[in-house]
Amino acid sequence: MDRSDAAHAWELRYIEPGTLEYMEAKEIRYDALYRELGLPRDLVEDTDGRTYRHLAAIADQAIVGYARIHLDGGASRIFQVTVRSDWRGRGVARSLMQELIGLARSEGRTEVGLDARAHVVGMYEALGFVIEGPQFLSARTHTPHFSMKLALV
Repeated sequence: MDRSDAAHAWELRYIEPGTLEYMEAKEIRYDALYRELGLPRDLVEDTDGRTYRHLAAIADQAIVGYARIHLDGGASRIFQVTVRSDWRGRGVARSLMQELIGLARSEGRTEVGLDARAHVVGMYEALGFVIEGPQFLSARTHTPHFSMKLALV
């Protein structure tokens, strides 16, 4: 699953918890989502009892982006879409999202949901997601979010 912009190429690869790639992805998740807010590192742990598929964008043997999906019943939820700061604006997040949307569709899911930070809603809208409900503060980060959904049928 190779992707690229005009100057940089990356590969999308599913990764497994406990691997070196997964540990590297945890650092990117922490840096992008929690460090600047002064929040604890354990917020990147997958301890909520769900089973996730973890997807990484890899360039020059380094993780540059990450996202995960929980496939459940007719719906799916995407979590922690993150891109390393020096790789933002190159289409990495879009590629991660398109891959996970495709996975959900191939697994027979009818919709994909996510909670988006308010400042990135436009990216998700460009992929066809729609806002469902009013803005709220995330229980984890206390930052403005919107619930969004994409119908797959």
